[in-house]
Amino acid sequence: MQPSAMRGAPQWVRGLLSEEFFDACAVHPAERKNDKNHFCADCAAALCRHCLPHDPSHNVLQIWKYASCFVVRVEDLKLFDCTGIQSHAVSDHEVVFLNERTARKRSASAENPCAACARPLSSGHDYCSLFCKVKHLGESDRGLRCALRVNRKTAAAVGEEAAVLEPQNGKRPRASSEAGPSCGGSFRKRSRKQHLPARAPFC
Repeated sequence: MQPSAMRGAPQWVRGLLSEEFFDACAVHPAERKNDKNHFCADCAAALCRHCLPHDPSHNVLQIWKYASCFVVRVEDLKLFDCTGIQSHAVSDHEVVFLNERTARKRSASAENPCAACARPLSSGHDYCSLFCKVKHLGESDRGLRCALRVNRKTAAAVGEEAAVLEPQNGKRPRASSEAGPSCGGSFRKRSRKQHLPARAPFC
């Protein structure tokens, strides 16, 4: 994947599109079913089922395989606008391909080619995959920012449930992205006990 194709893309998008999913998890090599089929957008890390985040506020995507390619459910991709990407119905869910597909012949003269790779598409769509939309918008004058839902309130507005934290005692709680990585494996932070200072004896 060429760096120019990821122009303007945040770390989680670059990680999602460059990760080799379904490889064995290096953190849990002895566990069964340790293939990395999840991705945490907050930590920009691929995870297996044994190292899922303990923080429920983290945005975790489950990765699936369809036609030997990595796909993700549109309903799970809350932080990116999938408008224009050709979707497919798999087990009653709408999914999109993560990376551009290479098996089918491309043709710029096709009736409706992909704007990035010229793969023929059905009418009403502009891109064959998430990668192609990221690449095309990154190289255009519009930029990739228009497709990023960086605000969780915006993500909630598209129909997904999201809890909006209210300020407490005049202080707004930190978002998960501000709190740092907290996923399993090497990303998980260990809790440290704080010992109370010893008090001087009474005379």
